[in-house]
Amino acid sequence: MQDTQTSPVSSDSRPFSVLPAPRQSLLAARRPGVRPPQDVRQTCVLMFVTAAAFAGLAYQAWATLDGGAPAPVVRDLWVQVVLATLVPLGLVALVVPVRRAGYVLWRAAQFGAVVALGVAVSALNTAARLADTPMLLVALVVALLAIVTNIALWSTNVRRWCES
Repeated sequence: MQDTQTSPVSSDSRPFSVLPAPRQSLLAARRPGVRPPQDVRQTCVLMFVTAAAFAGLAYQAWATLDGGAPAPVVRDLWVQVVLATLVPLGLVALVVPVRRAGYVLWRAAQFGAVVALGVAVSALNTAARLADTPMLLVALVVALLAIVTNIALWSTNVRRWCES
């Protein structure tokens, strides 16, 4: 036969260091009540402005399609319309996590900014092949804003704000 021995029952509760930490939401503020630095606030505004410029690019690509684009670039323009519509949605969705210092979603915002830069370069290429001045101007503005957004997300106080 086996002897069974029970553990002594303690009236003390378990120490808090043993309990697992509560899970934090990806959108939860990491520093509640602390105002983000000015660089972070400016980067968030810049992301909104860049999203608006991408909406303008989508409109310009749509107008070029509507005006009768040459057959070899129709598919490229449709891709441009779709991407220039999706990129601002991603940028706007990731503004709040950057402001709230969410590390994982800040990295996603960096990835989104790199994708935005690729879409802007693609728009410049398409506009140059079409020799369409209005689209070239819009694509140039979008490319400049995408470059500045990438610089802001990768090399300013945003990095310190989201990493710590």
